[in-house]
Amino acid sequence: MRGSKNRRLQQGRRGASSRPTGLRALLGLAPKEKPRPAARTKNRRVTEDQRRAMSRAYVDPGERKIRNRTLALLSLLALVNLYVFVWHKGTSVLELGAPRAAAIASDEEGGHGPLGAFAAPPETACGGDPVRIFEGLHDQIHQATGLAGGRTLRLALLELGVAGPEIDALEAAIRPTIDLGLVAGTGAPVRVASDREGAVQALEIELSEGRLIQVCREGAALKVRSIEHPPVSDVVAVHLELAGDADLTAAVVEAGERPELADRIAEALAYDVDLVADARPRDRVDVVIERRFLGKHFHRYGALLALRFRGEAGRFSLFRYQPSGGQANYYDAEGQPVRRALLRSPVAFHAIPAGARAMMPPSVEVVAGRSGALYRRPEGAPVVALGDGKIRSAGLQGDAGTVIEVEFNGGTIGRYAHLSRTLGDPRPGLPVKQGQLLGLAGHTGKTATDRVRLELWREENGESAMLDPLMLSAGGDRRPALVGGPLKGAALEKFKHEIAPWQKALRPSSG
Repeated sequence: MRGSKNRRLQQGRRGASSRPTGLRALLGLAPKEKPRPAARTKNRRVTEDQRRAMSRAYVDPGERKIRNRTLALLSLLALVNLYVFVWHKGTSVLELGAPRAAAIASDEEGGHGPLGAFAAPPETACGGDPVRIFEGLHDQIHQATGLAGGRTLRLALLELGVAGPEIDALEAAIRPTIDLGLVAGTGAPVRVASDREGAVQALEIELSEGRLIQVCREGAALKVRSIEHPPVSDVVAVHLELAGDADLTAAVVEAGERPELADRIAEALAYDVDLVADARPRDRVDVVIERRFLGKHFHRYGALLALRFRGEAGRFSLFRYQPSGGQANYYDAEGQPVRRALLRSPVAFHAIPAGARAMMPPSVEVVAGRSGALYRRPEGAPVVALGDGKIRSAGLQGDAGTVIEVEFNGGTIGRYAHLSRTLGDPRPGLPVKQGQLLGLAGHTGKTATDRVRLELWREENGESAMLDPLMLSAGGDRRPALVGGPLKGAALEKFKHEIAPWQKALRPSSG
């Protein structure tokens, strides 16, 4: 009985295995009968092809279909990646649905992106002008100081950030012409133009009115010349209207003036208007300014006496006035001071490529919970102190790259990050003046583009309170506070009497 029962179970199992199950049942496929192997014969040779065919495993049709679909999907993904990363030149598949950024400027030299770089070393700095040593060097970094208080030329240049070997070369070139020991402490103005790498391209020492020592770089050599001409000055009114590119420098040159007049205008308006980011086509600027000549040759601009701006950023007028025994400052027509505790931008006026103005307004960037204002600027753009204050720290700070921190009068603290380098002697505790050059824009730290990141905060009771990173570019009552008091009484009457002819000189461009 047990033997017959086992035989019936085995027959049942054989019957069950012959019925289609699973995927075969759904597809209505009948099982395939495996061919029975042929009876072996003695001395029969099996070819290689036959051996491979015999060893090849049986593949189910459903499994074959799934495998083919998987291979097709992988092939499609490979083609998509080939399009994105090779032909489309992208960095992500997500870019397929995003608009491509328009090219603003070519990047054929230097690899600095659409903004290029500022203050590149020129092939030669020595031009042909008989008295203007800085002719053709407007795109360099300009600084000015003086030899007052017993300061030597070496000390003055060190404070401007000129390297020791550069100073050695300058002193060696100048000594055959003049004894530098006699110049120290005389208060002689010193003006310098250097490239973003720190090489001095031109230098001028104004020994007295009409007497100059000038140095310029010609290749690896330094050329020195001594100039002495009778000084002559006049006052002119210049009326400007910005063209479609909103380029202030181009408008100045179109009016027949020298490019550095644009710097003087931008510096005077720096409390209310950032002429790198805020300038717009058809903005109007009227200015009354001194011009200084040596003999018959124009040398440089003197004091800016009056200025009026009419544009999309607002309407502003300012007039220079020096009270008896006091320091010259700018006031509006009603005698109110125009200087503010902080400048409108941490980056001084500089040239930018045509068409790049839309990139200039700052944007908010949050890094590790700290908000900051991001200024896209070319490498080498001059970064300045927003206000009077003192250095807190300077140096490398991880992902922020080269950083300088300044505590301004009034308690606001500013942190400038991603600088290419700092200038001068940024030791903690040393004082800085508003507008003083602190360093140059760059891309140190964790960033792939040239920029300046500015953070502003205040410290109270041991805690830091972050400030609005865009407070500098705000309008109305949100602007930084005015510095100084208004003119009153006799001083106000004298001021209005002095500016009356300047107001008249500004009128021709009113509209």
